[in-house]
Amino acid sequence: MAAVTASANNATGTFMFHPRPTVFEHPITYDLPSTTNSTSIVTKTSNTDDFSQYYISELYFRIYFFVVFFNLFLIYNRIRIRMLFRLIALESRTTIQKSAKGPISIAECDSQGKSVTVENTSRSKSMVLTGWTIRQQSESGETLTYTFPDNCLLRPNHSIKILTKPNESERKSTDLIASSLSSWHTGLNFITTLINAEGKDRASLTKKTIFS
Repeated sequence: MAAVTASANNATGTFMFHPRPTVFEHPITYDLPSTTNSTSIVTKTSNTDDFSQYYISELYFRIYFFVVFFNLFLIYNRIRIRMLFRLIALESRTTIQKSAKGPISIAECDSQGKSVTVENTSRSKSMVLTGWTIRQQSESGETLTYTFPDNCLLRPNHSIKILTKPNESERKSTDLIASSLSSWHTGLNFITTLINAEGKDRASLTKKTIFS
């Protein structure tokens, strides 16, 4: 675009035109970070921080839970060990008391509950045990019974063993099987009674265990 200027040396008052060079203006642009990208970066960083905090919290909780559980486990075992030592320190004494009203008596109650043995201490007289009953009662009140079968004769100075069903393989010729019993009592305290066909107690065996 040309500009109009006046010259001071021109006497006639004419105007001299001096063209003004054209200037082309070029805009300067800068590549500034996008607002969207900045927001995304901030959001990503925030999410990473949140995840890290969650992970640290979860890890802390698990470690805390493990420590508490492990301490409880140690305390439980210490209590069990102390109780075991106390039981070992205690001395036990087991007594067997027998009584009989006649030649028929209870000779033995197997410690593993396999059998009960009845004997005839008479030297000359056989005893008919048909209808007789063995009754065994534990400390908790559980009662086991067995009734002798018909034609059951116990000769003098002989014994007869009443085995439980699982131990039938150990049976000898004179032994009997208590088919309804899986085991006789094996506890620390129980009473075994022999009752005749009239319902009268004729013999007993009492097991007692005393701790001191």
